[in-house]
Amino acid sequence: MPNTPTSAVCALRPSTGSKDERQGTNLCASTLVCFSGEYLIPVGKWNPKDMHRRQFIQGVMAACTVGPDTHALAPFVTGPESPLSTVRSKDGTLIAVECAGAGPSLVIVHGGTGDRSRWTPLFPLFASRFRVCAMDRRGHGASGDSPHYSLQREAEDVAAVVNSRPGTVFLLGHSYGGVCALEAAFLTDKISKLVLYEPPLQDLDHSAVVARMERMIQEGDREQALRTFLQEIVMISPTEIVAMKARPSWPGLLASIESSIRQVRALAAYRFDPKRMSTLSIPTLLLTGSETASPQLKQAISALLDSLPNRSLFVFEGQQHNAMDTVPQQFAEAVGSFLLNTTGRTSAKQQQ
Repeated sequence: MPNTPTSAVCALRPSTGSKDERQGTNLCASTLVCFSGEYLIPVGKWNPKDMHRRQFIQGVMAACTVGPDTHALAPFVTGPESPLSTVRSKDGTLIAVECAGAGPSLVIVHGGTGDRSRWTPLFPLFASRFRVCAMDRRGHGASGDSPHYSLQREAEDVAAVVNSRPGTVFLLGHSYGGVCALEAAFLTDKISKLVLYEPPLQDLDHSAVVARMERMIQEGDREQALRTFLQEIVMISPTEIVAMKARPSWPGLLASIESSIRQVRALAAYRFDPKRMSTLSIPTLLLTGSETASPQLKQAISALLDSLPNRSLFVFEGQQHNAMDTVPQQFAEAVGSFLLNTTGRTSAKQQQ
């Protein structure tokens, strides 16, 4: 490799040597991390043994897209100032967790695409009252993965992170992460309160959409695959997707689009059981946006309202599936007020 400083930034571009392979090429400069030919991954040949290489490349892709002032390279920072720790899940998979602040623990589980960096912009809003910890779900960000995927293993990951925290632990899950958080609540008794933001509990058969997404990814059109997922499955409006693309978290969503395929298939096999939910006595806050378009997400909130014995609802007026991005201050205030039993000013509408 050329005499490149160990702190140089490297970005990705297709290798000119072979159209069957891609490798990192030094394109940028200063402060980040360089990678070499050992990160060469044959296109279409990925397997779990390549996980560490895939995570490295995803992080560099995100960092070079949004600039050096980002959490995207946190998985590759080592030393005493690293904000990351890892927790070993039940099957041995290492789950990465980034924490900040002081107080009772608030564990956050991100949605179907992206990673913990989707939530780190909210850390300053929580850190004065909570030890806020955002985890990377398996196969995302700095976390490991396993050859065999299941929603049960995702729930075990969340439970492992919760169990690793001292004292009082609150749990917040968004979208698919909300399903993981809900299922984790049946695996540990350490969760003091639960917050669920539009978990897709009763989803449709999206096999035809997933097949189209797979073709798009194989053809190299990752952005169209992500747009298809957001617009046709999550049912986010085109205007909101444009806004999402302008946020720093967009590269992370692109980098993890493949994972949404296995998640959609896992949800297709998931069966919501109201009787089982009625046994979950944890105080639970359900969050939804008044402008959320998906009938399935609305149906899921309604089903939880009908089945959970100790629940309340906040409706974020004028918002869709991403209130933590669009109204972060109000989002943090609504969640914090519920968790700490305080009364805060927010435009969210609470219902019992």
